Amino acid sequence: MDDTHDSLTTMSWDTASVRTSGQTAYNGYWWEDPTRLLLFFILPLYVLLSIELLGEQKAITHIYYTGFYAFAGGLFLVVVMVVSSIGRASTPVVPRTPVEIPVRVLDFVFFLAILGYAIMMGQVLSHPAMILSFFRGTTTVYELLEIKGRIAGLSTLTEATMAYVPLYFYVFKQVQRGFNRYKLYLIVLGLLTLLRSFVFAERLAVIEVALPAVLMYVRFRGRSRRSKLLTFGPFAAIGPMLGLFIVNEYHRSWETYYINIYDNIFDFAIERLALYYSTALNNGSGMLTMLGWGSGSPMYTFDWLIHFPVIGEFIKPLLDSSADFESFLNNHADPEFNNPSGIFVHFYEWGWFALFIAVFIGWSFNRSYTGWRSGDGFWCCAHSALYVCLLEILRIPNLFSGRNLVPLGVLFVVFHFMKRP
Repeated sequence: MDDTHDSLTTMSWDTASVRTSGQTAYNGYWWEDPTRLLLFFILPLYVLLSIELLGEQKAITHIYYTGFYAFAGGLFLVVVMVVSSIGRASTPVVPRTPVEIPVRVLDFVFFLAILGYAIMMGQVLSHPAMILSFFRGTTTVYELLEIKGRIAGLSTLTEATMAYVPLYFYVFKQVQRGFNRYKLYLIVLGLLTLLRSFVFAERLAVIEVALPAVLMYVRFRGRSRRSKLLTFGPFAAIGPMLGLFIVNEYHRSWETYYINIYDNIFDFAIERLALYYSTALNNGSGMLTMLGWGSGSPMYTFDWLIHFPVIGEFIKPLLDSSADFESFLNNHADPEFNNPSGIFVHFYEWGWFALFIAVFIGWSFNRSYTGWRSGDGFWCCAHSALYVCLLEILRIPNLFSGRNLVPLGVLFVVFHFMKRP
């Protein structure tokens, strides 16, 4: 393995190359821009899902989605899109001296992530027979979830992986020769994330790691040549996402149940993936219909506070109204498809004032994309993490989640308190 001195030397050379390569703002692929991602991918997908829900829908028993909800959700997305583009400079100011992060910071972030995984998966890994039986189809994911480790504020440290990935590419802007421990850390965290996605059915965990890795690689290592495949952006990712879903579900539900319902696994995967998004929009609408517009506690907006160590225990009883939503799912929807969308939950909490939440979301992506283009250390890394929240906004309210607080908090600490003087 390369020693630390070699890594630091390479990092210094990388920094020098950035300084002498011309102080021009980065212009990447269209899908790296939140405004264009919304305009050309998310909004068209929203329209297609709305047409399906408003048509002759047979896969969902109770349809709550109406033209009014389609308008409200579309307005929310349009506000996010417009605000994300307001006041954006065509050529952001590029700092003459990029922030330098000591390479040993990666050791610290890796330790945090491993601590989280030790707590979350320690009990599971101590029962290898259960894991093997799970892959054979004789143990269910629910049995494994029963022994999943949970310590408020500590088990969530697994999300430090979302900080490690962009930091790795920020520190090592060029491909490193040889094999060092930081590459090993990357591999270990990747394998643990894959295991987590299979054992606990957390496909989102894979997306949270893979997407920032792609974004940061493109940002720092792919500037010299453009890929025709990457030009298609999220459209090109549909195939791999379908493949991940098939592999993930093969032992968990296909062999044990759905093989007797669908003609083939591809029809099963396509329909189930579509249902995850359409049922999320329908659940959000049903929440408003059955529980009331603006009647809920702001548990989604302040999810990060509810899951904050120590403080969260006192805040949760005041803000948590999840029991009402679970009751809605059990009595009026499908508990298996339990996503509430990242749009309608805010109307449930704030009524039409949810549009101010949309303004804040738009501002956040406006700021992160500006930092992404200018190479601002914190915002550049944060953009790759926040991007996942925007891409999944139709399905889950992830921007204000506790699992999103960890990577952003770690990045804040690193760039404000651990940077090189």
